Amino acid sequence: MKRYQNPFLVLLLCGVFAQALLVIGHTRDAEEPFAAAPAVLVGDTLATLSGQLPDGTSTVVPLTADPGTMTVLYSFHPECEHCDTVAPVWASHFASADPTVRRIAVTADLHEPAVTYAARFGWSVDLLSVSQLGLTDREYSLVSRTPWLFAFDWNGVLRFQGHGSELDRVKQVVAAMAAGGKRHVVGGTE
Repeated sequence: MKRYQNPFLVLLLCGVFAQALLVIGHTRDAEEPFAAAPAVLVGDTLATLSGQLPDGTSTVVPLTADPGTMTVLYSFHPECEHCDTVAPVWASHFASADPTVRRIAVTADLHEPAVTYAARFGWSVDLLSVSQLGLTDREYSLVSRTPWLFAFDWNGVLRFQGHGSELDRVKQVVAAMAAGGKRHVVGGTE
């Protein structure tokens, strides 16, 4: 029996050494965080947003516009149950005509699921799929949370961002911008 103890002990020590190497390797991976691009924050300027239209053609949407024209982005995901709760309310919101506001529903999904989702809720709004964006693209922060709202002034400056249920707040921000108020609005407070 003693004759098997030394090889067994050697194998056991090799196994412990291999486990230690694995732990050290995983620790190094954890120490090197993924370098995601900085988010678009209130006060930041974003001049354009690239994506695909519902017919699949690539486009670049300017977020800058004529003075007095604002852009509101509605970030959604067809598989998000929280989006399902605000989608019917968004439909009536989209139906309210305001020539000073460009409304664009944006998703990180492909354009086919986006079109199907919008039709399911009767949305009459421009759709943009930004499925080509990755975690390292700054614009990815516009679709990383859903449902989420972003209001840009005519210079492409983000003036508000908040949960998709804050439509009344978006209306207030747009009204303030239209009245010439250029105060920065953060998440629900001025």
